[in-house]
Amino acid sequence: GAAQLSDLTDKQIASSLSMGFNKSEVVYSASSGMQPEEWLAFVQSQLHIPIRRKTSHVESRNALAAHLNDHHDELRKAHAAASEEDPSMRWAHFIQFRAKIQNYKLALKSIAGSQYVGDIWIGTPPQKSSVVFDTGSSNLWVTSDECQTYSCGMHNRFAHHQSATFTELGEQMDVQFGTGAISGSLGTDVFHLGPVHIPGQVFGRITAETGQVFLNDFDGIAGLSFSELSATKEKTLFDNLMESGQLEKNWLTFFYDVEGKSGLVFGDVHHELYKGPIHWINVNRKLYWQVELFDITIGQTSLRKEGNLCPEVHGSCTLVFDTGTSIMTAPSSSAGHILNLLERRGEPLCYHLKDAHGIQSFCLEREEYSKHSQVQLMGLDVEAPKGPLYIAGDTWIEKFMTIFDHDNNRIGLALSATSRTY
Repeated sequence: GAAQLSDLTDKQIASSLSMGFNKSEVVYSASSGMQPEEWLAFVQSQLHIPIRRKTSHVESRNALAAHLNDHHDELRKAHAAASEEDPSMRWAHFIQFRAKIQNYKLALKSIAGSQYVGDIWIGTPPQKSSVVFDTGSSNLWVTSDECQTYSCGMHNRFAHHQSATFTELGEQMDVQFGTGAISGSLGTDVFHLGPVHIPGQVFGRITAETGQVFLNDFDGIAGLSFSELSATKEKTLFDNLMESGQLEKNWLTFFYDVEGKSGLVFGDVHHELYKGPIHWINVNRKLYWQVELFDITIGQTSLRKEGNLCPEVHGSCTLVFDTGTSIMTAPSSSAGHILNLLERRGEPLCYHLKDAHGIQSFCLEREEYSKHSQVQLMGLDVEAPKGPLYIAGDTWIEKFMTIFDHDNNRIGLALSATSRTY
């Protein structure tokens, strides 16, 4: 089988990269019998990056969920501020890719049983940071070694003075969340995602952070949203990737496996990751990764017919696919009713999605929408014109492999290969 990056230590990888080898060459030299040109051909056709998960702790899980809600609230504020050209919000910048590849799978892990993170490498020689890959934002920031708070000591901290390719931009950033705050400055450096190298990437270095959420095991956030959601006029991570022409298909695919084998694929999807057909739904607006939500049914109960789907708009609503939110959300006007029905009946929860091609339905069984005897849904309000909306967070992706197709502005859903449901 393919050599795995996890077979090498971080020290071995960093040392090899500092001597001019990319990760594909490191894996080749460590565990492959192929010739270099054969290995590079393999790298260009299929590349893998892992995601990790840890045991759930209720207190940290709740703190992280609260932080993620605040994160989206602050993102909406940033988006509004951008129209007033607020310079204090101009710290969201993006990754661009240089290698010509068909697909690249980045492994992810779960932290606190509620969020998935993967590794990126920054600087020369490379230093590791574990980040949340978030399709609900365009922000990019990592913890700096200049941060001396207690929580910072628990993270991988980027030491910019140890990188020969780092440049300080001299611009400060301050972001306030309901559950904490971060501050720091902007800089540029080379970023590595496996064999892909991105020189001159602008990012935020966190020099101070407060709040319980930062006790969780992630070092930053890498946003993967549409540029229309950005707080700045900069191109997003994936916009730069598309312009570079390095992928045969401009797709991002997330697959979550509760057993620990999770990942993010850049490019064409691996057929072994799903079963059955891929169902495509067109995005109804390039802002969030969002589609039209025609109805939600619980057993035989239709929220649309009851008038409880989106009472504020009297009709269809919006469903957002957001990897930065750990559970499902609904407008508070509907969430209580949905929770009551699910907890009392335990019947299948079905989302009916609509585009110009018709209506497609996707259902979660009780064991799929409930964990530790708790339904994985909470109330979250997003004001008009962006809202009201529902969010299909990580709970969805644990059942449905999810493709974010930038070429055609659509979402692809297929049963995960590890799903117990057909």
